[in-house]
This record gives sequence, structure tokens and C-alpha cells, in this order.
Amino acid sequence: MNVLTRVSGVVTNSPIMLNVDCDMFANNPQVALHAMCLLLGFDDDVHSGFVQAPQKFYGALNDDPFGNQMQVLFEKIGYGVAGLQGLFYCGTGCFHRRKVMYSVPPDSATTASTKDSPSYKELQNKFGGSNELIESARSIISGDMFKSPTTVVADLTNRVEAAKQVSACSYETGTSWGQEVGWVYGSMTEDVLTGQRIHAAGWRSAILNPDPPAFLGGAPTDGPASLTQYKRWATGLLEILLSRHNPVLLSAFKLLDFRQCVAYLVIDVWPVRAPFELCYALIGYDTTMDPGFLDPSRKTPATGVEIRRDCRFPN
Repeated sequence: MNVLTRVSGVVTNSPIMLNVDCDMFANNPQVALHAMCLLLGFDDDVHSGFVQAPQKFYGALNDDPFGNQMQVLFEKIGYGVAGLQGLFYCGTGCFHRRKVMYSVPPDSATTASTKDSPSYKELQNKFGGSNELIESARSIISGDMFKSPTTVVADLTNRVEAAKQVSACSYETGTSWGQEVGWVYGSMTEDVLTGQRIHAAGWRSAILNPDPPAFLGGAPTDGPASLTQYKRWATGLLEILLSRHNPVLLSAFKLLDFRQCVAYLVIDVWPVRAPFELCYALIGYDTTMDPGFLDPSRKTPATGVEIRRDCRFPN
């Protein structure tokens, strides 16, 4: 994703980026219009650092035995979190402000001294040695692109060469990509980690849930594939919980709201609470609530209704 961000930065430098997985498609023809209403409809853009659509899938199995639809996460937890700093970034079906991915803080979190345009050297250390990328990043950070929206790329050939340069494997060496800029490295669930960084900077997110659904994707339809996916998520969430990106630390030292921190902990501790949930599912509700449920010597009445055998019906 960071490579695509840099390539689009030197080719189009659009202020809004759409992130969709390769197995998903736009199901609503007006999804971009709905997203722009949220991104541009607030008086202060701090309320829409990114716009996230809940993940929905086609071809699901009856009763969803493997939980791939994630209805509890999006329809229960998601709407509650949307009232705090906003829904989590889910890795797909999301419209990002480019300046948010460039780690630009919202205006409400900046001071007069930090609003000045950074120097060329600072941008070079942060974004790398591409002059085209540095200039495009400067226009995004300073807002100059909105002052001259009619600017067009004069030489597309040079831009293609610049795109090849910024997509090289060694380009990120010595830069802030993957740390302060772009998608954050350090976890297999880089989407949750990146969303935490955005919210910790003071941004909020908006939920996009039109009818029909904005995007649809394919979900695993068998147990092994589902377990593989859950293992990857559990590993990534545990990496976040045990790292310096722990939401508790972000709440204490950055701008992550405390209640949003608790919401992140609900999903970050998922791999930790998994063994207890498994035991609860195997033992059963009656056993945990009634210790004598499995005692064969214990006799309990089968019913509380008295049955009379000598009933006589009138002729």
C-alpha cells in the first residue's frame, strides 16, 4: 500500500485515496458520492480523517457457521465505536485523506509554529529522495494544490520514471515510510495499527453504510481457510498489544480518547481471551451456572406441571 501511495502521489496526487482489497468490488454505483458527502460535509475535516465502509460479503454459508460475516463487530460494536473517535480502519473499503496518511495532524491539534510548510531537507528525510514525490507531498501538506487546482502534469514520461523510482524495493531505506508516514509496519494486522496511529494523532473517522452496501467481497467458505485467516488476525493483534503501539500508551501520551482506547482493547485482546471463550463454549452455559449439572446422582424434576391420570370427561 505504501508503494501505491507513492506512485499515485507522483502521478495524480489526489487528495483522497480509495483502498479496496483485490477480492472486493464496488456494489453501490454512488459509493464515491456518499463518501465525498462525509469527507467534505463537515465544517472541520478532523471529523473525517477517513471514511470506512463495513465489510460485507457475498456467497455466505447459511447461518454463517465460521463467523466470516463479522456481524457482531460491525453491526454491534462498530456503531457504538462510531460515536467515539470513529470506526476502526478495516484494511479495505476505506476512503483516506492523503494528508492523513502523510501524518499531517488536524488543525485542532497543531499550533501556529507547526503549521508552517516543512523544509526540503525535512521532506527528504521523511518521504525519500524523489523530487517529484517531495513536491507533491509539499503541496498536500501546505494545501497549495487547492490554491491552483488547474495544474496538470506537463511531462507524463518523467512521471512514469518517477513512479519507477519511488516503487523500488530500497526506496524506503532511511525514510519515515512505515513508521510515521503511510501504512504502519510492525504487525500482521497493519490496518488496525494504522487506524490507531490516525486516531492517536487526533483525527476521527466516519462510517459509510449506504443501501445497497458500498462494497462486497468474498469470504472463506470452509473451516481451514477461516482458521488460517483468524490465526493471522490473532497474531497481528497480539503484536499490537505487546508493542509500543499499545492503545493504552497511545491514550496516555497521544490524542487517543480513553473510550476509544477501551474500544481498541476489545479487539486487541481477542487472541488473549480466545482460550477462555473456547472453554466456555465447550463446557456450556448450564455447567457454568449450575455446578451440579453434570452430577449423575443428582435428581431434578423433569417438569413442574402436575399430570392427573384419572381425568373424566363429561358425556
